[in-house]
Amino acid sequence: MKRLASCLFTAVYLLLQGCASMSEKTKTDIDLPLMHREAQSAFEEGDDVRAEFLYKRLTTLGKQDAETWLRLGNIYARTNKPQLATEAYRTSLQINDSDPRTWNNLGIVLLRQSWVALIQANTLSNANDPAYLNSAEIIQALERLPVIQGEKAK
Repeated sequence: MKRLASCLFTAVYLLLQGCASMSEKTKTDIDLPLMHREAQSAFEEGDDVRAEFLYKRLTTLGKQDAETWLRLGNIYARTNKPQLATEAYRTSLQINDSDPRTWNNLGIVLLRQSWVALIQANTLSNANDPAYLNSAEIIQALERLPVIQGEKAK
């Protein structure tokens, strides 16, 4: 019985070692620049599902790359996933906090989220409530911005 358990343990151990080495080989065999090009091409063609898959995969391979997180954030922003977009942009900024594109895109997503929150506050408050007047004033100002006008048109 001990011998059977020992053989079984050895077989499982060897199987797991083989899987681990195969996993490492797979990581090193991947052409990362090619994957970046494929992800960007999918994004430009509007294939957000494939682009998201590839960019998410790139975030798990090799060293962390601010550009990959920026582009993943762009996909989330484009597919109306503002929370995920915000997280991706913040991750990009942790890697490179001097990219104006990332700061710009994060600001736009946060403005849109603020606009939605203020509409909700305005809808839930009474006309004589200070929150109603304050939110109405800010909503009016935000709706003059092109990034919000684009959202209203959707």
